Amino acid sequence: MITFLGWFGSALYLINHSYISIVKNWNPKLYYSANLIAALSLVVSSLIIISYQAVVINGFWALVSILLLIKFDIAKIPLSKSLFYIGFILLLVWSAFIGYQHGWSSLMFYSCLGWSSSYVFCLSYFLFCSKKLTHVNYLLLNVYAASVLLPILWSQQNWPVFGLEVCWAIISAYGAYSKIEQVHLID
Repeated sequence: MITFLGWFGSALYLINHSYISIVKNWNPKLYYSANLIAALSLVVSSLIIISYQAVVINGFWALVSILLLIKFDIAKIPLSKSLFYIGFILLLVWSAFIGYQHGWSSLMFYSCLGWSSSYVFCLSYFLFCSKKLTHVNYLLLNVYAASVLLPILWSQQNWPVFGLEVCWAIISAYGAYSKIEQVHLID
């Protein structure tokens, strides 16, 4: 049952992420509702297998989705893009330091990258939903976050979320490319 729940949440996220990556005029209520269901499914399955980065990411996504569905204005929460990028750079420096000290293929380094992924997934989702981050930048940040989470998910054998992140990175890259291409066609 737990495996099914994890794969269900992963599939729903992918369908939903494809939806906003491909459809120009997507429905926010449908998007946030599906994200909430997917997030809660993955929180439960990831908690059981002790995959904490996945629990944090999906718990945060569930919270933001709930706030948006009850029409809470999350844009009022004082988080700026500048603050987000400063934190992101600090996490990258920290991860590089850990990689240098403990080895670039160490579990500790992969864990640091996993936490940087959690940070980027959570806060880029928040900034995107509060309309403080462009759609293209959100998708590009998702490529990073999905890709660097893979080694720690592999070591934790969290296969539903691992499969989700591989597909998420591909969909995000395709969505960013198509949105950039649309801008060039308009010019």
